[in-house]
Amino acid sequence: MQTQDIRYFYRNIVRYGDKYRIKHKNKDYGEFSKLSDALYERDCLIYCKFDYDLLVECDLPNKYENMELPPFPEKRPKGQIKGIKFNKKEREGEIIFDHKNNKFCVKKGDEHYGRYDTMVEAFYVKKTLMENHWDRTCLIQDKTIMQNILANKNTIKHNSKASLRYCPNCGNKVKNQEIICPICGIHLNE
Repeated sequence: MQTQDIRYFYRNIVRYGDKYRIKHKNKDYGEFSKLSDALYERDCLIYCKFDYDLLVECDLPNKYENMELPPFPEKRPKGQIKGIKFNKKEREGEIIFDHKNNKFCVKKGDEHYGRYDTMVEAFYVKKTLMENHWDRTCLIQDKTIMQNILANKNTIKHNSKASLRYCPNCGNKVKNQEIICPICGIHLNE
């Protein structure tokens, strides 16, 4: 059995010295000196949905009595577990909001990689830097791409704002080409 399977096998059971306790949602449900008794009681409690009234009527057979049990898992060490998520800021950098300039900054270690107006731009820059192993020369190419994207967004915004107006009678949105309001039927040019 792997350690993850063993931890699942002994779920809801905690060792206190040489005793075993069943814990569920910060409640103790009994203390046992034999591990097989604790496992049997835990299974009965799970079957009865941790209700003591139903536990009295429970008649499940004890399948752990003569079974060879895997070793009880050791306590996990306290503190940060080293691995994939360890030192994530050092590996991937971070996006910080600069309150003085009201802009987002991409930072890795002590180096800053520019200030950006939106979180999306900062995330895009951080992603491209990570793909290019934090080489600043890739940002020069991406700045021209970002400027083209922003220019297209601005032209779309201007076109959409210019094509809308409102009816003075009912307040409905009306296109510039329409002469008569489709809701209330008044002439808009008058």
